[in-house]
Amino acid sequence: MRVAALDIAGFRNLRQISLPCGPGLNLIIGPNASGKTSLLEALYFLGRGRSFRTRQPRDLIQTGATAFRIVAMMTGGDGRRIPVGVERDARNLTARISGLPTRSLAELARQAPVLLLNPDSHRLLEDGPQLRRRFMDWGLFHAEPGFLDAWRRYDIALRHRNAALRAGSANRTVDAWDGELAVAATFLDQRRETFCKALGMTLEPLVAETLVMDRVQVNYRRGWPVEPSTRGFADWLRDGRDQDRRQGYTRIGPHRADFMLRIAERPLAEALSRGQQKLLVIALVLAQAELYMLHTGDSCALLVDDLPAELDAGNRKRVMQTLAERDAQLFVTALEPELLDAASWRQARVVHLADGEITVSPG
Repeated sequence: MRVAALDIAGFRNLRQISLPCGPGLNLIIGPNASGKTSLLEALYFLGRGRSFRTRQPRDLIQTGATAFRIVAMMTGGDGRRIPVGVERDARNLTARISGLPTRSLAELARQAPVLLLNPDSHRLLEDGPQLRRRFMDWGLFHAEPGFLDAWRRYDIALRHRNAALRAGSANRTVDAWDGELAVAATFLDQRRETFCKALGMTLEPLVAETLVMDRVQVNYRRGWPVEPSTRGFADWLRDGRDQDRRQGYTRIGPHRADFMLRIAERPLAEALSRGQQKLLVIALVLAQAELYMLHTGDSCALLVDDLPAELDAGNRKRVMQTLAERDAQLFVTALEPELLDAASWRQARVVHLADGEITVSPG
């Protein structure tokens, strides 16, 4: 799905904006504090139902406004045109798809898929496993129809089991939740393992392009012991129940899953410089975008914030050439267009932002 047109009102420092979007590269140019990141944030909110900069929705509402509104006309590879939109005031979020209200942010996410690269993206490698689980699960949400339902079943069962552990409930009560957990955990584990194998295969040629090296490994960690293979998840839950009771929560399971990357059998900290790790994160997100296209037959929008600040000129050129070779729609911010090499793009649109207002010109 691509964004054909974008309308924004009442969002951060952006004036009321109506933006015709190009199907390829959209360069968003402007000085600091002009609203470039806010425009990407609005697109991200539309596709994720949350911001990547704040947890407080009221921070997104423009001073003097009571709500913000984001509406996009999405177009599919098959020619479909689907209007999607969100409106958020200090308390409530309202979403619409094709003019009809929906309470399902999941359905909104299916219609407006977005991936983000920004200065914080290095946290995907450096922070704890939560961000990497979220990365896996975004891909599986779009690729596997039953994944979201299984994830919800597991989450509900996990919360009930933890409550039963803390309350000192009888073993038969905990047994019932163990059974629910085991069914959902098996499904989640199998899909995540398959995803990580596909991610590794897709990532390797991208690493060769961006890092000029190969032999990248994606090692999936399920969240409970692998050996002996004859023991199922329910067995591990039962054996660890006494300690779970003492600690008041379930210590193993898909909620502890992770994946780790290695280069030529070496940990990233040993194999790559900080700049190379930034390139690896870019390759990871591009691999995610390629897997999305493989499973859905369509593309998602890539939001790239301040790429020039993250990479030197040579690596910027290499990354832009890699991006240009993909069938993808990009929204890329920069202070000046000269900082990005857009020569490889057949279709480029330049959006100039100043004081929250836009002017659009072909690239």
